[in-house]
Amino acid sequence: MHKLSRLAPIILLLTPLASAVPVNVLPDNEKLCMETVSRLLARQQAIFSNHQADPNMRRLAERAIDTTREAFAENESYCQAQQALQAYESSADKDDSFHQRPGEVNYFGRGNI
Repeated sequence: MHKLSRLAPIILLLTPLASAVPVNVLPDNEKLCMETVSRLLARQQAIFSNHQADPNMRRLAERAIDTTREAFAENESYCQAQQALQAYESSADKDDSFHQRPGEVNYFGRGNI
C-alpha cells in the first residue's frame, strides 16, 4: 500500500498526457486541398497506368503529376499544388504543340525484348 501512495503523484501527472487530443498541424483549407489533390492525382495516376490509353494522354497525365510535385516541393502547400494541377489540366487541353520531352516515358509498348 505504501508503494501505491508514492506512485499516485506520478500517475496524476501522466493522466493529462494520455488523454491529449492529437493536434491537426494543417490548417483546415490545407487539409481540404490535400484531400482534393489526392483524388486528382489518383485520377492522373490511373490514366498514366492504363496501358490501353493513348500514349499522349498518358504523357499528359505524367506531366500533370510532375507539375503537382514541383509545385508542392516549391511551396510546401497542398493548395498551391492543387492550383498548379488544375491550371495544368486546363492549359493542356489548349496546347496544340504537344511534344515528347527528355526523361518522360516515351515508349509505352512492350515490344519483343
